[in-house]
Amino acid sequence: MLTQIPVIPESAPFNSQQRAWLNGFFAAILSGQQPGAVAANGGMTLNASPAVPIVEEEFPWHDSSLPLTERLSLADGRPLERQLMAAMAQLNCGACGYLCQTYSEAIARGEEKDLTKCSPGGGDTAKALKQLLAIGAKNGTPTNGNGKPVNGTANGSANGHVAAAAQKFSRSNPFAAKLVSNERLTGIDAPKDTRHVVIDLVDSGLEYQPGDSLGILPANCPELVKEVLQQLSATGQEQVKNAAGEMKPLAEVLSHEVTLARSRPDLLELLAGCAQVPGEQEQLKVAIAEGGGNLLGLDVAELLAAYPSARPPIDDFLKVLAKLQPRLYSISSSPRPNPKQVTLTVGVVKYESQGRWKNGVASHFLGVRSLPGDEVRVFVQPSPKFRLPSDSNTPVIMVGPGTGIAPFRAFLQERAATGVKGPTWLFFGNQHFEYDFLYREELSNWLDQGYLSRLDLAFSRDQAEKIYVQHKMLDNAAELWQWLQQGAQFYVCGDAKRMAQDVDQALQAIVMTQGGKTGAEAKQYVAQMAKDKRYHKDVY
Repeated sequence: MLTQIPVIPESAPFNSQQRAWLNGFFAAILSGQQPGAVAANGGMTLNASPAVPIVEEEFPWHDSSLPLTERLSLADGRPLERQLMAAMAQLNCGACGYLCQTYSEAIARGEEKDLTKCSPGGGDTAKALKQLLAIGAKNGTPTNGNGKPVNGTANGSANGHVAAAAQKFSRSNPFAAKLVSNERLTGIDAPKDTRHVVIDLVDSGLEYQPGDSLGILPANCPELVKEVLQQLSATGQEQVKNAAGEMKPLAEVLSHEVTLARSRPDLLELLAGCAQVPGEQEQLKVAIAEGGGNLLGLDVAELLAAYPSARPPIDDFLKVLAKLQPRLYSISSSPRPNPKQVTLTVGVVKYESQGRWKNGVASHFLGVRSLPGDEVRVFVQPSPKFRLPSDSNTPVIMVGPGTGIAPFRAFLQERAATGVKGPTWLFFGNQHFEYDFLYREELSNWLDQGYLSRLDLAFSRDQAEKIYVQHKMLDNAAELWQWLQQGAQFYVCGDAKRMAQDVDQALQAIVMTQGGKTGAEAKQYVAQMAKDKRYHKDVY
C-alpha cells in the first residue's frame, strides 16, 4: 500500500542530496518507522533503502590568511567553480553582492561576466579568475548548465551546511521594510558623513542575532538614471522586458534592477559592435583586448557619452548590464531592546572621478536619499561564525575603527540587555575625537556599567603623527598577550585592504615579542587561532 507523504519543495534552500535526506527523514517520522529505513526518493513511498546522508563539502582554501598561490594549490584538481572560489579573498564580505562560493559559482555558470567584483582580492584575484576560465575553456572543463553548482548548495551557508531555518524573505525575495530614521552620527563639519539608520521589520518575520548582516537592495541614483536615459534618447516610459521576462517601464528597470555605477566587458563588446564611427569602434576594441582597462571604471552614462555613435537597441543594452546586487551591512543592534527594528551604521561614500562627483550606490540611498517612511528592500544574512562566545567568562577583544564598530555595538547592546558581564576590550578609532567618536555616550555608559571592561581609542588626525588601532594594540602588547593566553576570542571588523591586514600584522608582532616566537611561529599561532574559531573577521 502506498503512503502519501509531504515532500520538501524544490524551491526550498537545500540541494538535491539534502532534500532527499530530509524527505526520507520526515517520511520515516510520519510513518512511524526509523529514519534510516526510509528511501530518499522524494518521500512518496516507503521501502527498506537507507536515507542519503547530507554531504558536507570541505573548503580547505577558505582561509583569508593563506596567500593566493597556496589557496589555488589547495583547490587544484577540484571542479572549476571551486578553483574560482579559491581565487577569491575568502572574506565573504558581500561587497561583490555574493559570498565567495556563490560568486565563483555564478562565474562558472556563465551568469556573471564581471571578474573584478572581489574588491579585497583586487587585481590579483581578477587576473587569477581570467586565467582559470581560459584554462577551463581550453580543457573543456564541464560546468553545470542548469543554473545550479556542480557541488555544494547554491543557497544556504558558504560551507555547505543546511541553513538552520529558511526565512520567508531572502536575497531573491527581499522584504519591503520602512525606514524609521536616518540620523547623522558625525559632526556637521566632519570630513566623514556617518549615519545611524533604523529600519522597521514589523510583519516581516525576519530574525537576526548580533554579528549578522542586513542585505540592502538599493536603488540607483535618480540623477544617474536620468543621464543614462538622456544618452539613450529615451523618456523612461518605454515598456521593456527585464531579466525575469516581465514588462516594465525602462526607468523602473534602470532604477531598481541593473547596475549603472560601473561598466562591464559585455557592454564594451556590445558598443563596439554597433559603433558607427570607426575611431570609436577601434578604441573600444583596443580596450576590450586589454581587458577593459580604464573604461570599466566609468559609470554607464559616462561610457555612453564617450562613444556617442554606439547606440544599441534598448533590449540588447539591458541584457548586458549587470544585475543590481545587494550590499551587506553589519547590523549594529541587538534584537532584545526592540526585535521589530534593526539598525545599521552607514558611512556615506562620495568621491571624485573623471572630473565628476559620484555617490556610493547603497550608502547614498540609505544615508541621504531615503526619508522616514520610504521603502527599503532587506533580507538577513546570518553570520554564524561571528558570534559572542557562549561562555561570558571568555575574554573578548574587539577591533572596529570607523563603521567597523557596528557589530561590536550589537555585542555590547546584547550584553547590556541580558545583564551579562565578562572581560571585554574594544579598540576603536576614527579621524577626530570631536567629530568622529561614534556612539560615544553609549560606550561611556557601558564602560561605567561594566559591560565594557576596557576601551582604547585612536584618533588618527588629532596629532601630527597618525595613530591607528593597530598602534594601540602594540602599545598594550603585554596585556593583550595575557588575554590571548587566557583564551580570548579576537574579532576585527572594517576595511579589508589595509586596516584588517595591519591589525593581523600587529597581532603577529605581539605574538612574536610577547610569546618569544619566530615570525613563522607567530604566523602559525594566529592561523591556529582562526582554525580554533578564536579569530573572527567581518571585513569588506
